[in-house]
Amino acid sequence: MDKLKRMFKDIRNDFRNYVPPLTETIDEEHHYEVWAEYNGKKTFFGKVVLHADTVEIAFYPDIDRETEWTLFPGDIFKRMENKFECEIQFLSPELQGNIKEVIVNLVDYFRENDLLGKDTEFDS
Repeated sequence: MDKLKRMFKDIRNDFRNYVPPLTETIDEEHHYEVWAEYNGKKTFFGKVVLHADTVEIAFYPDIDRETEWTLFPGDIFKRMENKFECEIQFLSPELQGNIKEVIVNLVDYFRENDLLGKDTEFDS
């Protein structure tokens, strides 16, 4: 369980690097969720949830297949294909890098599609 808690915290911190411009909506010991708020509209961005034997990761699901290829690099694409969520038991450096890249790519996607302000700044 300690390994899973560490994975959860690492992924939560990856999301936290983008708050703001993203907004924390749930920040609990076992569940962390962020949303984008722009022009009065709230849109789910992503979450990480600690379960007894896995860590669940989910991202904004309303993306067409062609765009999905560009946003989800490497192994994360295979894990999330057509679901935009997956459960993991091991967080390799490569997978963690893929998760960080998805977050960056989604922030850019949200800005390009008016789901997040283009002028919002963040520290990464």
